[in-house]
Amino acid sequence: MKLYQALAQAFYREGVTDCFALLGDANMHMAGALAELGTHFIYCRHEHGAVAGAASYAKASGRVGVATVTCGPGVTQLMTILPIAVRAQIPLVIFAGEAPLRKDWYNQKIDQAPFVTACGAHYIALHDPSEMVQAIHNAFARAKQEQTVIVIGAPFDLQQDEAPNQAQDQINISDALFVPPAPLMPAGDEIEIAAKWLSTAQHPIILAGLGVVQADASAACIALAEASGALLANTLPAKGLFRDEPFYLGVAGGFATEKAKQIFAQADLVIGIGARLAFHGFNGGKLTPHAKVIHIDKDPQTIVQGRKASDLAIAGDARLGAQALGAALTHQQTGWRTDEMKAISADALILPDDEDTPDNFLHPMAVTKALNDLIPTSCHVINTSGHSAYYAAHMNHHPQSHFTVIRDFGAIGNGSSFALGAAVAFPERPVIVIDGDGSALMHIQEWETMVRHGLPILTIIMNDGAYGSEVHKLRADGVTEDGSVFGRPDFAAIGQGFGMTGKQFSDKDTLREALSDAMADYLSSPRPMIWDIHISDKIASPQILAAHGAAHK
Repeated sequence: MKLYQALAQAFYREGVTDCFALLGDANMHMAGALAELGTHFIYCRHEHGAVAGAASYAKASGRVGVATVTCGPGVTQLMTILPIAVRAQIPLVIFAGEAPLRKDWYNQKIDQAPFVTACGAHYIALHDPSEMVQAIHNAFARAKQEQTVIVIGAPFDLQQDEAPNQAQDQINISDALFVPPAPLMPAGDEIEIAAKWLSTAQHPIILAGLGVVQADASAACIALAEASGALLANTLPAKGLFRDEPFYLGVAGGFATEKAKQIFAQADLVIGIGARLAFHGFNGGKLTPHAKVIHIDKDPQTIVQGRKASDLAIAGDARLGAQALGAALTHQQTGWRTDEMKAISADALILPDDEDTPDNFLHPMAVTKALNDLIPTSCHVINTSGHSAYYAAHMNHHPQSHFTVIRDFGAIGNGSSFALGAAVAFPERPVIVIDGDGSALMHIQEWETMVRHGLPILTIIMNDGAYGSEVHKLRADGVTEDGSVFGRPDFAAIGQGFGMTGKQFSDKDTLREALSDAMADYLSSPRPMIWDIHISDKIASPQILAAHGAAHK
């Protein structure tokens, strides 16, 4: 057996059913051997697409994502997606190969370790044949334990050597190495303090993050809200967590609705549970300016991203923390929970009827409202980055399990790749990605991947012919907008060139009817499809207006 075959067997023993790949000298033999063992490969057109697809797959499925790229330029193409995955705490194992050891000079040779570690990921160089197989299993264990990204380098000439004989009973796969930590019970004295604060609060809000999802703590948070009279909200990554609950405000922070922000501003206590309490989640501190903040988390923080984030930090599992706090309350509280507030909070999630634009193109909120009504909750929605992402984030019908948000580096250009991962993780679900035109053009080559693999992905492009965030900021600052306005490519025709069904929408009067007919067509036969929707570049989102609004008044 060759070493590359032994490495492939190690990946296969880890239960790798799907792998995202772009092949080259340093990984093609291992990838081929892994495919022969039965792993399903998604062959992408760019290394970024492969690893971003694996990241979205991991985020959606809860499993370790696996990708493989070649050495040198294959690794350097990953500099954007690595920090995204690291900051989002997504467990990934990436097999990158390495330049040959036995050549004095090799054109694609680069010291890969500093590059990877600069992005926040971990690098493992496999140069000892006797330790290679166990190192693969160790990498999976570490990715699970730390919820992080591991990049593995193995010289491709060494991979061709004979594998040393190793007794299988001496190899520990990650399941034997990784023991999930027991849920942490919060300290009783800290819970007692929190209960006193909550018992005197008139307007408490429970803000839940992905820690609530991971700890299966949503029911505990709902029970705590009912006992304390609190409203419910969630971070953007946990969007849709309480969508069926009354007294729900949706997403907190800069992406909250304008009516919801008015309610958040009245809060006197926020209980962040399994949430990061990030800068954007509190709109830089402007969201709840008069509220004390309690943070219940496995790793609670008082200072986050340079700002004071909490007044009381309680280390504890999200579910156990919520349950303990609820048990510590001595009596049922009304708080916000009146019939009047029930109606007000429900109204806060109704999207406004914005239709008028100065240039007669479509209003992005009108498009969003139509999509919100038309996209079934059985579809999986991908929310990307950029100006258009503000509007897509206001779609409130989908459950958290069917809505993927990965925005941890603020990078555009990921929509098509993230859609690949969700489509592979859930082959029974139609996947819909809502992206901007500038973002879609960055990795448009993955449209060919969608077609070749027959993935039922609908790509909806909010096409304003510009880099939306930049053009509005430049106009507000009185700077030339050259370099941010490019015109409107015919994405429907481009999609057809890739073998997709392409449709274009630009008529206000027939928008809803046209979108409804197109949605019915897609749902009747889910397939790779492009919708090119021409929106106005004269409409700035409320988030942009709040920071750069002078030129738009």
